[in-house]
Amino acid sequence: MYPATPHGVALRGARVHRTPVLPRLRAALRRHWREAQRAAAMNVPTGTVKRGRA
Repeated sequence: MYPATPHGVALRGARVHRTPVLPRLRAALRRHWREAQRAAAMNVPTGTVKRGRA
């Protein structure tokens, strides 16, 4: 199996996101909310509005 490591410490060679889970979740929720607001403002279905520049 895998050797035991302290929480938050990556194994050598493993590529692990160092960003904590909650801020990432919060950012994703904010992004979806913003996209939904833009879609509602333009009166188009959600998922059809590009984020940022075209």
